[in-house]
Amino acid sequence: MSNARILMYTQDSYGLGHLRRATNLANALVAKRADLSVLLVVDSPIAPFFELRPHVDFLKLPTVVKVGAGVFRTGQLAEGYEEIRSLRAHVLREAVLCFLPDVILVDHMPGGANRELLLTLTTIRRRKLATRMVLGLRDIVDSPEVTRAVWRHERVYEAMQEYYDRVLIYGSPEVFDTAAEYDIARVMGERIRYCGYVCNQEELEPPERVRARLGLGREPTVVVTAGGGADAYRLMHAYLEALPRLGIPSPATLMITGPFLPEAELRTLRERAASLPVQIRASVGEGLDTMNVADLVVCMAGYNTLSEVLRLGKRAIVVPRPGPSAEQGMRARLFAERGLVDVVEPGTLSASTLAHALVKNLIARSRPAPRHVPDLDGVERATEALLECLPSAPSPDRTPPVREATRAERLRSRAKAG
Repeated sequence: MSNARILMYTQDSYGLGHLRRATNLANALVAKRADLSVLLVVDSPIAPFFELRPHVDFLKLPTVVKVGAGVFRTGQLAEGYEEIRSLRAHVLREAVLCFLPDVILVDHMPGGANRELLLTLTTIRRRKLATRMVLGLRDIVDSPEVTRAVWRHERVYEAMQEYYDRVLIYGSPEVFDTAAEYDIARVMGERIRYCGYVCNQEELEPPERVRARLGLGREPTVVVTAGGGADAYRLMHAYLEALPRLGIPSPATLMITGPFLPEAELRTLRERAASLPVQIRASVGEGLDTMNVADLVVCMAGYNTLSEVLRLGKRAIVVPRPGPSAEQGMRARLFAERGLVDVVEPGTLSASTLAHALVKNLIARSRPAPRHVPDLDGVERATEALLECLPSAPSPDRTPPVREATRAERLRSRAKAG
């Protein structure tokens, strides 16, 4: 019996959110089943970026960038978008025909970016491959009216009904009823499963060890982060301008700009932070460990960032991205309604409004806020659902288990390499 195989398709050229979620799931899957191989098909210009466990690899598609609802442009290559779209569609099909996965997990876009996945879907059907098709959706795609309109235009509902065996929703209907709001329930019915929020479930280093490594003392600490960082500058500049206005001792700050922040903007931030108790880093080795030492997190409203804020039980000031979709604004407001975060709307962001929110949260940091935390078991439930779609595992005497390095061993290995 050959090894089991899962292919994951994820389109994530603007930030790191989809890539982070796919990596979380891929690493969890191979940890649960020793004979499984997972191939990530991604288009992030810095893929794979996150650590991949043994039996996980990736295939890089030419990058495209979303500029509006259902609208993309070429990312890196000096070619027209239609040529790149055709290239991506054919690479996807050939990858599937060569890898022959038992399961394909499609992230976020049922037909792929501008329906580029339909060539693969029709090929699977025409050749009668046994591949199971699973759609994975985060809690919020865009506003319901925009999403439904785009999906009707791109015939997404027909593609769902015809090609997909299961839909996994990485969220909770108590927060946002994804299936109802986007009219998925009408076409998929019993094939829908809510999994809860998918977040990094790695074990955590002791906070005191992380603080020592980062050069932090015992003073209150703020972590400022904005995912990939492509549009992080406005938030981070406002934060630096807010610090002198607090009227209380400034906290120690670790500002993580992300890999996509333009170099000129990074230089400006470093110059402004020179006289402040602020460390600025493009990235850190373990973002979850770093967030765990924070008394307060200042961030945008990306899916993974807020899922990690919830897992760690952190106070957070959230400034949602204003576009190109309504996703972050909707998530920020829904979480704020549950007492999970404080929101500064992007249209009101200034040094003074951010300073007010900082003082409020720093003074209250020792008092737990009322919290109605949604289900965070998304990794466990999504991997269970995907493993159910695979053929039975071979008996243990035919495939010896693969010993995974512990987190401590991986950390030591990276320390020696660096």
